[in-house]
Amino acid sequence: MLARFDTPPRNWRVIPEQRIDWACACYRGGDHTRAIEELTACLEGPLPPRFATVSDMLTREQAVRLAYAALDGEQPFRRFVGSLPGSPNPGPPVAGTLARLVAGDPDAEEALLRKVLEDRPSDDSVFDRRAVRISDVISVLAEAHVGEPEYLDRWSALLGERDRPRLAAAAALLGPLGLAEIERRCGTVEANVDGERLIAAFVAADRFDDALTLAARLYPDDQQCALLTLAVPGLAPARAKALVTAFRKCPRLGRSEVSRMTYQHRFARLFLGLERVDDALAVLGRMRHRKRDSKYGPAPLARELVRWLAARREAATPERLRAILEALVGPWISPESLGDVVLDVVRLASALADEQLRAEILEVHVPRLQERLADRTYWPALIDAVRGVVLVEAGDPTALDPVFAKAAQGYSWVAVRLVDLAFRTGLPARDLDLFGDLVTTAFPRIEDWRAFMSPSAADARTVLPRAVAGREYDSEIADVATVAGQADDLSLLAAMLDAAPDVWTAWRVAEQVALTLARRGELRDAVDIARRCGLLEGKPEEADG
Repeated sequence: MLARFDTPPRNWRVIPEQRIDWACACYRGGDHTRAIEELTACLEGPLPPRFATVSDMLTREQAVRLAYAALDGEQPFRRFVGSLPGSPNPGPPVAGTLARLVAGDPDAEEALLRKVLEDRPSDDSVFDRRAVRISDVISVLAEAHVGEPEYLDRWSALLGERDRPRLAAAAALLGPLGLAEIERRCGTVEANVDGERLIAAFVAADRFDDALTLAARLYPDDQQCALLTLAVPGLAPARAKALVTAFRKCPRLGRSEVSRMTYQHRFARLFLGLERVDDALAVLGRMRHRKRDSKYGPAPLARELVRWLAARREAATPERLRAILEALVGPWISPESLGDVVLDVVRLASALADEQLRAEILEVHVPRLQERLADRTYWPALIDAVRGVVLVEAGDPTALDPVFAKAAQGYSWVAVRLVDLAFRTGLPARDLDLFGDLVTTAFPRIEDWRAFMSPSAADARTVLPRAVAGREYDSEIADVATVAGQADDLSLLAAMLDAAPDVWTAWRVAEQVALTLARRGELRDAVDIARRCGLLEGKPEEADG
């Protein structure tokens, strides 16, 4: 098949993530030598965040050897980058990952720490990159030496007076000592560099007051998030009261409606952390936010609340479920936001409801939801789905089948929301053709492929070649190939390779074939295909020339 596409695509590039994936696949397939060589070659350029995962698979000796190779270059001073060159918002320092590689080897630990203490021209910027990378290294090494406080003196000697504040990053060792002792050793803690890790250490050491004090020094957004970490079940009443008071006084992110909703949403989550669900429901009842937002606002909070109740069935009283359903039909939730969450909320509420409340959902709440969703041509199908999930939870797994058939006629916005329900109700096993129709309609909107990657979803994946047939965007074939590779499904990969209309798509699919074969240990064929599609180091440059 690849012989059809011997000529490389124009401007072909293998991005860093693909090189890391290839190295990891070789390692898992048993070719450790090739994997280490590939990872070492990756050190010559920008590293993607995926490189941070390699420390979990390497032996101690391999990890230290790779770290020493990195110390010979500029990686200790770099930050992880995105797939696109010049991508904004760079990731965390690479030095933190290098610390995980050397952790447990005293000589390598010292070599890394001495390296990151060096000055670089890029350190003079708005962000104190030098402080952040040193703190990241100290933090990781401290986690590797819990119960060994003598390392504090060793690192302090290396840091010297100039970098003494960086020792505060050793949160795993310093947390039990408390904030006063830390500042005696390190000077004033720079909360926006080391605050979050120290707060977590204070929580683990049951030093609540220190955590609360340090949280107040953070920037508003970080402060709100830090206070959320202090909200845990069983917190003493006096501490819970102090925490709620601190959150009430916490600075907002701004005066916009989104900032206000973010604050209220997090306040509700804080109450949930304290297991004060009625207070969280009260926050939901006060929220007024019509803009569509994927994370904050009353609609996402309603879903979060019903999920919280689903994990604690004894707390899922009819009154609480009604309060959530009432919030959904309020005029302050936009139809678009409601459409995003209504299936999840009603399904879980129905699963938690007794027979009386389930009947009430069908007779009262569903018609009210229908009124809220009546101004879009495709939303009647969504309301049918809402009715169907109630019946499914009542014990009829086929109740949604007519809805699946209706959505498959062209309602892609609804169909994509039904794919997960199709898996839940066993549609692939019951009617594979109908499942295929549904997936074909939903296909351009599917973003979460996890259900298809399950080992039990082999039959469900057989509908994907039909779903991509005739699609306008060839990249969708490559997307399905990625799913097939993650699922170790060579049959689906073969189908995608056969469907490839051009060299670009064929090479992208071939990459997934190579990765899958490498993970299986079929390294000869994997290497051959990797060379053909330019995956091996050196090929992209030759192809571009």
